[in-house]
Amino acid sequence: MAEIVVLGAALGGLQTALLLAADGHQVTVLERDPEPAPPDPEEAWSRWQRPGIPQLRLTHLPLASWLQLAEAQLPGLVERMTAAGAVRMNVLAPEPGMRGGLLPADARFDTLAARRCLLEHVATRAAEAAGVRIERGVVCRGLRAGSDDGTRAKGRVPHVTGVETSTGPLAADLVVDCTGRRSPLPAWLRDIGVPGPVEEAGRRGFTYYSRYFRSADGALPASTFPLIAEHGSLGLLRIPADHGTYSLGLISRSDDHELRRLLRHEGAWCAAVRLFPGADAWLDGRPITDGVQIMAGLTDRKRTLYDDEHPRVTGVVAVGDAWALTVPTIGRGLAMSMRHSLMLRDVLRRTGTTDRVEPVAEFGRATRDGLGGVYRRSTSYTRHRLAEMDAHAAGRRYRHPDWDRARALALLTQREPDALRAERAAAHLLPGAAAELSAPALVEAVDRLMPELEHRMPPGPTRARLLEAVAAG
Repeated sequence: MAEIVVLGAALGGLQTALLLAADGHQVTVLERDPEPAPPDPEEAWSRWQRPGIPQLRLTHLPLASWLQLAEAQLPGLVERMTAAGAVRMNVLAPEPGMRGGLLPADARFDTLAARRCLLEHVATRAAEAAGVRIERGVVCRGLRAGSDDGTRAKGRVPHVTGVETSTGPLAADLVVDCTGRRSPLPAWLRDIGVPGPVEEAGRRGFTYYSRYFRSADGALPASTFPLIAEHGSLGLLRIPADHGTYSLGLISRSDDHELRRLLRHEGAWCAAVRLFPGADAWLDGRPITDGVQIMAGLTDRKRTLYDDEHPRVTGVVAVGDAWALTVPTIGRGLAMSMRHSLMLRDVLRRTGTTDRVEPVAEFGRATRDGLGGVYRRSTSYTRHRLAEMDAHAAGRRYRHPDWDRARALALLTQREPDALRAERAAAHLLPGAAAELSAPALVEAVDRLMPELEHRMPPGPTRARLLEAVAAG
């Protein structure tokens, strides 16, 4: 078994560590944030300082596919999360288009609703119980490397043999970067002579404005509501959580400076929420966040450590958001990270770490084949949604064949539960979703709805009315 160093003790790093430790590897997790997990999850919400996780107190809901994988591969983690108060919920149940009640097969749409800090707290405790060593307050300052034959000879592929940290060097058979979207891996690689990684990133993205509330009776303000509503040049997330809490998150373009100037203020934020049908009642809960929590400038970004399948470096891999970041609007980060971690575990089962090239080369191929398509579809959503927001602000309708079909499908989901099932299966990365979306009856139904979109603007106030209402708030 191998000595593995995982960088980053957020949820993605911890689930990676749990999977690898379960296979007998000796796993050490390095975390630069010094503060240990408090005794209980509620204290984690009120006082756990985690600067390395800027989204800790922002709107959060794992995809249903994450729960499927977690229950199959890390059942003890799911049991601990549920015991701590995470709520099992079905993402179909609150949707307005879900008529006729849930079917037994709809259990595949279950997920766990909880504040991110509860999930982080429980995963920390689970990793510690599994024998994972978590070193807090340890800063990784770079990679230790030789070449593929143990030297630094010219022309050799650098091979990572460990990390340089604030407490000294640490050797490893494999270094796994789980430091997320702000990963310093590119700089570390340049320091050891690796000309990369190859990076592609969107030019624009979204800004998120979140607040959490606690209801007086522990119930949600409504039993029927869309989890995400796209309303002109704004979006709104209504996400249930644990212990009678829930969050509201507004979404704007990252370059919408007018709205950003306004939405950081609670009154303007509330005025914007009230523009969404049925959202007013959600403001009646007691706020449990200090002001509006903002996370800005998030766009899609992918890094590749391989050139035509040949590693530029061995001994190190990037997992989850350190490899590819997708916008939080579609909530795919945790599910993609789990799938990526499972790919790494399965590759190591086949190759071990004795051969330096094969593990990272095979992991690169598995990443490309298993997650490349998911990333491309995610970037397509970002590109089209931003273009639609631009067009709405300019008072016109955005036209594109792919987006028109997506909008026709969204309209159909409000009328046909089976269309909603197919659309949500794709959104939650569930097995078989592609076949459901391509079913002839669904394709024909979408075709019939296309003419309805010819002159239909997306719902929501005009740009002038939006700014007027928000400014008044």
